Amino acid sequence: MEHFQCHWTSEPGGPVPLPTGPWVGHHFEECEFEGLDLTGFDCRNARFEKCTFRGCILENIRLTGTRLHGVRFEKCSLPGLRWSTLDTTMVDFTMVDCRAPLGDWEEMDLQGVQFRTTDLSGGNFHGSDARKTGWTGCRLRNAIFDRTDLRDSDFRGATDWSINPAENRLRGARFDAADLTGLVQSLGILLD
Repeated sequence: MEHFQCHWTSEPGGPVPLPTGPWVGHHFEECEFEGLDLTGFDCRNARFEKCTFRGCILENIRLTGTRLHGVRFEKCSLPGLRWSTLDTTMVDFTMVDCRAPLGDWEEMDLQGVQFRTTDLSGGNFHGSDARKTGWTGCRLRNAIFDRTDLRDSDFRGATDWSINPAENRLRGARFDAADLTGLVQSLGILLD
């Protein structure tokens, strides 16, 4: 296992070259990845601690057994990833201004994860524990919330969401009072 503490950008000639893949079992601590295209990288069993990904493309990456602790994704493209394969003993991250549609988050422990102004359209959150999760300003079009624990979560500013209160746990969840349409759609109630 290799250990790294570096800042990598898309500009050539940095002090330390970006390690070539696969990154299986590598340990990245306080690293910054900026403007990189990491499409297809194999990150199985890698560990990322206090790292930041800014403006990166992370498509078709393998996350099986990967640990994320204190990781921040900003303005990244992360479509269709199987987040549910992460090592769930260490899942602590924030996603801000990202595009992460069609992600598989099924039956994950997402307690306290923060999604902000991120497109999570079509994401599958079936059976996840998303207590105290922040969804502020996120786009949640066609996201699946089924048997999802959303207690004390924050949906203020989120758009295009639909959550059936009979199928999910919602006690203490916060919503915009002016937009409760997503809570009553499944009940056949129309709001004007």
